[in-house]
Amino acid sequence: MTIRSEIPKVRRAYAIFLAMVACFSAQAESSIAAPSKQVPAAVSKELETENKVVQVLSSFNLEGWNALPLQIFPRQVASPSAGAPGASGIAANGAAAATVAATTGIAAPTDDTMPANQLYGMEPHVYDILAEFGVRKCCKRTYQRGQRFIYAVVYFFSTPEGAYGAYNYLRQGSSTIVVRGAGSSEDDQSISFWKGQSFVRLSQTSEEDEESKEALRAVAKVIDASIAPTSLPPLVLNQLPVIDRVNGTEKLVMGPNSGRRFFPAPYVGSLSLERARAAVTADYRFQMPPERLKLLVVDYGTVSLAGSVYENYRSTLDAEHDAKDVSDANTPTGIVKLDNGYMLVQLRGSRIFVIMGARKRVSPLMLARQIP
Repeated sequence: MTIRSEIPKVRRAYAIFLAMVACFSAQAESSIAAPSKQVPAAVSKELETENKVVQVLSSFNLEGWNALPLQIFPRQVASPSAGAPGASGIAANGAAAATVAATTGIAAPTDDTMPANQLYGMEPHVYDILAEFGVRKCCKRTYQRGQRFIYAVVYFFSTPEGAYGAYNYLRQGSSTIVVRGAGSSEDDQSISFWKGQSFVRLSQTSEEDEESKEALRAVAKVIDASIAPTSLPPLVLNQLPVIDRVNGTEKLVMGPNSGRRFFPAPYVGSLSLERARAAVTADYRFQMPPERLKLLVVDYGTVSLAGSVYENYRSTLDAEHDAKDVSDANTPTGIVKLDNGYMLVQLRGSRIFVIMGARKRVSPLMLARQIP
């Protein structure tokens, strides 16, 4: 065997090696140039629900009522960005662009010059809280009959907790016997319910009008049927004491705006509610002594974060008020005398409790002992 006779074999081996390198390079470039377009199952399911609600609400008509065009928020600019897949054919008006975006999943750009609350068609104070709850989109359909109007609004959120929070914030009336979604309320002029990651509110302008109320129920029924199966109430509700709680006063807190709205305690912004894992507030009524208290439970997820926030809040509070320390070995606790009563602040593990509105100094201590 000579060196000359081995040269062809070496060349063939080298050619095979180069071919393998080229193949691997092409695969790598292909994976970079064309990343996977798979959408997580949960996201895909929620998008499917949104599309179904939009389709149902845009096509549902009430006999004898004039149905106005469906509105979708946030408002979109007239034309989508150039080159966006599937963008051709989007109508030149904002409502049509929004409809296509909602039904195809292709989001047209929003108008950055317009205030966020106007993009969503909401009052500023309502938008500030729903934004903390994670509102992503909402659609609205108006039905008219003479001087009577019916408004059907569906809000879509990033989580079921956000939908539940919006329901407890905006609902009116008392809980209904007719089951809608995971929870529903109704009065003479409105129906509200939440289901999955959606909150639905329907209202009418006329008073004591049973015909309009029946139309309202018909719209609620078709929307309820179009939303995917329901979710359970947020787990943070289990951290509220059951005894003496005033039903219907529960409110989720998901940031400083909802904190100030639902729990107007001094320096509530110092509680860093935007960093909390979960927070909830509710009212309590004592018979003896006769009291109406308000409780805020904030779960920070970690003992270290809760301890840091507690120390900061106590420092802020103690600088302006004469707080009495009533701590034991495991639960740092302070009581402050305010103009409208006593307020208690307590640290327990990864949670902080704040109780306000007590006329008797002993009342917040009694309620704190009931917290699980």
